Amino acid sequence: MASRYSRGGRGGRVKKKHSFLVKARKYGRKGLYGRGKNVDEETYNYFVRVMERLNEEFEDEEEKDMFVVNVFEQTTGKEMDLICNQVVSKVMEKLLPLAKNETLEFFADLMLKNMRIICTDPYASHVLEKVMRICLEKISKTNPEDGTDQHSAFCLKWLSSVSRYAFNNVEEFISDIYASHILRTSLECLSGVELDTLLMKSYRSRRHMDPTASSDAIPKYECAEFVTMLRDFGERFASWPQLHDMVHSQDSSAVIQTVLFCMNKTAPDLCKKLLDFLVKDILSAIQPDDMFSSSAVVHTLEVCVTVSDDEIFRQLYQSHFKGRLKALAENFDLKFSVVKLLDAVKDKEVFAEIFEELAPAMEDIFAAGCGTVVLSLANACKRLSTLQAKFLQNLMETFHCFTPEIRQIKIVPLVSRLITYEVAEQPAEDQPAFKCHIIGSQIVQTLLHFGKPIKIVQSLLEMDTSQLRDLLNDSFGSRIMDAFYSAEFVGEKSHDKLFQKLQGCFCSLATSKFGSRSLDAIWQASSVKTRQLIGEELLQKETALLGDFFGRLIFGKYALPLLKKQKSDWKTMQDKENKKRKLFADIVDPILDGGENSDRLNKKKKTKS
Repeated sequence: MASRYSRGGRGGRVKKKHSFLVKARKYGRKGLYGRGKNVDEETYNYFVRVMERLNEEFEDEEEKDMFVVNVFEQTTGKEMDLICNQVVSKVMEKLLPLAKNETLEFFADLMLKNMRIICTDPYASHVLEKVMRICLEKISKTNPEDGTDQHSAFCLKWLSSVSRYAFNNVEEFISDIYASHILRTSLECLSGVELDTLLMKSYRSRRHMDPTASSDAIPKYECAEFVTMLRDFGERFASWPQLHDMVHSQDSSAVIQTVLFCMNKTAPDLCKKLLDFLVKDILSAIQPDDMFSSSAVVHTLEVCVTVSDDEIFRQLYQSHFKGRLKALAENFDLKFSVVKLLDAVKDKEVFAEIFEELAPAMEDIFAAGCGTVVLSLANACKRLSTLQAKFLQNLMETFHCFTPEIRQIKIVPLVSRLITYEVAEQPAEDQPAFKCHIIGSQIVQTLLHFGKPIKIVQSLLEMDTSQLRDLLNDSFGSRIMDAFYSAEFVGEKSHDKLFQKLQGCFCSLATSKFGSRSLDAIWQASSVKTRQLIGEELLQKETALLGDFFGRLIFGKYALPLLKKQKSDWKTMQDKENKKRKLFADIVDPILDGGENSDRLNKKKKTKS
């Protein structure tokens, strides 16, 4: 096993700002004016300039509206050619959300009349998806069925027509790389189900996903027509004999996955019917060695696991995962299947079997760069409230700090950085710089939410002060403070001990980007008395605070000028803030916890660290 588990290189591809424009100008100079429909040089350069202008600030909304109107006037008579061009179609996707109602309706009608061409076009199909989402957003903010808003009524009728066309042509569209996305978008819009983009990505795409990027939210609009269309489509789809072949194609598999997710929320009975057919008639016929060699089949299996009930889950586990979990967990691509299995398991007996196969292999899993599996294993222990002590023991053994017992106090600095005890104990000049790993930080956060987090709390409190400061100043380490103060079984005494340990470090934290975030987590959870002590320490370094960007933010946010001049008024203000926050928490927490707070609070009083 490597002494350091984290893999080299960057975790995701970072996109350069305006890279699209840079490439567009570059190809334009070479006389290449985008793939798809040909446009002349003048038109191409015009739309490149339009994109440049859209990326700049407008003086006011009126100027922006005039600009957009003028651009659409230049498209008259050339709309189909323009939306079928690689570069211009991207510009149109940015312009259409800004278009006036009559312009949007014109483009929507034009596309509806040319659906077969547009659905299978590499560039126009993206424009169609954009207009579908725009129309859904408009009808979700109004009531198009009451007849008072004609534009909203148009959007509802148009979206229904487009979706119905896609559903009626499912046999042809499901295997088409572009039309299959129209099917998926139709299902998303009609059901209001927002899909996890990770599940729909190919293995290659998964490697290069930007972890910070977020997909557009799907607005939800409920109406009888949408429900009827979804159920009619689901009935036909669930009994379609060609599904045997469809699971092996990446595009058709993505549609199957979308149907499962959408039907699971809107028509559970149809989802169960489709799931039974997939599991018992299709997946069961695939040989174990072939199951995980096809990305399309694996993606389908993952979604079946996610939406399954206990009976189907157990069948999937025993048929496709049991005895293979270690090998899957150590495979960079196939680890996602194990993560989905762990996220979906509900039966403690089944989970115990999974745990016994994975827990002894933690060291090899980390060495393979697949720490996400260990994180999911920790989350499953937390969610099911089982095998938590055993997980912690296996984790300590993995990082070589279980025996002798004195080493156990090092668990937090080891796991948070994903380094073994031997690496951490090297001479200072040979040690790697203190830098948290995102997976290590998340595992520590999960451990703090275990039923008995005493060893994690003690490890955190026993860290060297300079090392603890480095942890809290780290982008991922700062998140540990959120868990420390929100964990149900970490008590006030532990909070007080951490505060005492950090005294003298608050200015250092306040003048760091992520340290100030850690300090804010401490501040929000502290009593007025503790806040006063923090504020008074910060005021001793007032000059340093005011000379730093983050320090100035903290200085104003904590009302330190008021504390300096009128302490009693400052205390009154803090008391009011605390009361307001407690009142809000009393209202929100029971809603978030499903009414389970009262039982948990009684247990919490007895078991806090």
